[in-house]
Formats: sequence, C-alpha cells, structure tokens
Amino acid sequence: MAPLNAAAYHGAAHQAPMVFQVMVAKSRRGLSCGGVRVDFVARQDMASTPVVERNVPTGVLRIVSPAALEIVGYPERFGYLNNVATVLAELTESIDGDALAAEARRAPVAWVQRLGYLLVLVGGNELADHLHGVLAQRSVFTVPLAPWQNMEGAPRDARWQVAINTDVEPDA
Repeated sequence: MAPLNAAAYHGAAHQAPMVFQVMVAKSRRGLSCGGVRVDFVARQDMASTPVVERNVPTGVLRIVSPAALEIVGYPERFGYLNNVATVLAELTESIDGDALAAEARRAPVAWVQRLGYLLVLVGGNELADHLHGVLAQRSVFTVPLAPWQNMEGAPRDARWQVAINTDVEPDA
C-alpha cells in the first residue's frame, strides 16, 4: 500500500485519499473496480521498501512504513506539498528516526533534502537531524522544493540546500 493510504493506518487521518494507491515495481495503468479507483505508484526498488503487515477482515495488508520517502518523491501523486506537509506533521510521532535514516540511505538525495526541509517546517526537528546525518555522507546540490516549478531566483535553505520555490502551508 502506498504512503498516503498507509498514513491513515499509521495515524494520519487528516485527509482521506480519493483513490486506493498501491506501490508496485513496474509502471502500470490505474483501474476502477466498482466505485473504487486504484492508482499504481511505481518504484523499481519496491522490494526493499520497508513495510509493516496489518491484519484486516479480508486478510493481511502490507503497508509502507511511516519512514517511507515516496511521499516526498512523488508529491503530485499524494496531493502536492501542502498535503505532504500535513501528513508529515501527523506522522512525526509514528516515525522511527533510525528507520528513517536507513530509508534515506537508499532514496534519491533530492527526496531526502526535501523531506528534511518539510520536517523542520512541521516541527519534526529530531527526525530531520537523522536525515541531515545521512546527507553529510552524500554529494548534495541545490534542488527545488517543488520540482515542477522553476527555482531561478528562489530563496535557498542553506541546511538542506533546497530552493524554496513555492509556499507550503500544512493544514492545522
């Protein structure tokens, strides 16, 4: 199960997703089954993404752990950055810092930078510190906070090397 649906199972129920998202190793088209839309989010190294198993009335669900970084890697799939920040604010208590650091070591550097910036924005400073330790061991260059927007002339966050090219306002 993809991060936005999984977030509800981990305690972030602020905004229920409109579709059921499933993480898969290869791209595939979404589908509709009755009144339910299923959206597939592809990540090649899905097999190594940390999951937790939850018993449900129909069997066992494999749910992406709260430490999964896909939510910042594919913000357009998860309601864009305002929604991502809202979900992060609700999950900070559920995320284990060591698990987050382990996940960050295998994630693209830009995802880690964006997540660090957003965690500080929502008050998850201790978790952000775990990410900063991972970035200290990697090659880092300035990335846009919103990858779909131009970053020219945008102010920079020196710690995370993120160009703040959009305003992010998590819901209260």
